[in-house]
Amino acid sequence: MGMDRHLLERIREHVREAHRMLLISHVAPDGDAIGSLLGLGLLLREQGKDLTLACEDSVPEVYTWLPNSAEIVRQGTGPYDLIISLDCSDVRRMGTVFHPGLAGVPLVNIDHHVTNTRFGAVNWVDPSSVATTQMIVQLAEGMGWPLTPPVADCLLTGLVTDTRSFRTYNVDVAAMRAVLHLMEAGAELNEITRRSLDQRPLASVRLWGQAIEQLDTDGEIMWTEVTRSMRQRWGLGENSDSGLANFLSGVRGSKVVIVFTERDDGIIDVGMRSVPGYDVATVALKLGGGGHPQAAGCTLEGDLPAVQARVLDEVKQSLAATRLEEP
Repeated sequence: MGMDRHLLERIREHVREAHRMLLISHVAPDGDAIGSLLGLGLLLREQGKDLTLACEDSVPEVYTWLPNSAEIVRQGTGPYDLIISLDCSDVRRMGTVFHPGLAGVPLVNIDHHVTNTRFGAVNWVDPSSVATTQMIVQLAEGMGWPLTPPVADCLLTGLVTDTRSFRTYNVDVAAMRAVLHLMEAGAELNEITRRSLDQRPLASVRLWGQAIEQLDTDGEIMWTEVTRSMRQRWGLGENSDSGLANFLSGVRGSKVVIVFTERDDGIIDVGMRSVPGYDVATVALKLGGGGHPQAAGCTLEGDLPAVQARVLDEVKQSLAATRLEEP
């Protein structure tokens, strides 16, 4: 669904009354998380708002060129009178940034994941949008906020990365209209695509090569892992495998691709991709995560072999159930 007038007015009221705002995006941020955080932050600062931009994990190097990316902190100091959650399907995706001391602060939840748990005081959840940044374009239009070139660059980055440069199944006319609107506002599509999708550090390529060497498959499922020791070998941080699952999803034959990433705190990030017809969002939701039918994930505690066994079992059960439902 799009943005209805009632939702717009509720968000407008919260923004108008707020003096100090905390904007949060999800752990292990991608281009949509960073783009929506920075884009909305710029828009609100132009309205004179005092705000903090926060994400539990550091900004991936591939997005550090975006304006104000260095201002994103890993924990806010407060106090705040409004929280806006961006691109988070549930409370856990906000990580440690959303701590118990913030429980009484009004929260506006803006997200495009079909698995969103509607955890806010105001919930604007639109699975028809290909990216949360597409929703911020609608919000700016509804609020009468002009799109400057820096804002447009941030928002178009989310659209480009979440659709793999407009190649995902859910790209529609509305998404392309948003792209045109952002380009008219000054965003440079070619440069954003080059920086966000076509370039990465040599060390990341070497890490990918090591992960690809370790690929396992049973014919339907293909999976690999990125461990802390692998990242340490190449001098990389936690988000250095960003994009690997998307890359592997292009391999012919497998129906589901899974990348298991061991974080520095021992938590395992699970990223899943699938071909149309196989819904990994339901698997992720069952494991405490969420996402889209063809792109979803979760975070799990436990040692890597145990987590792999648990996830693979759930995926296999899901694939078997899907086959039984096929005509």
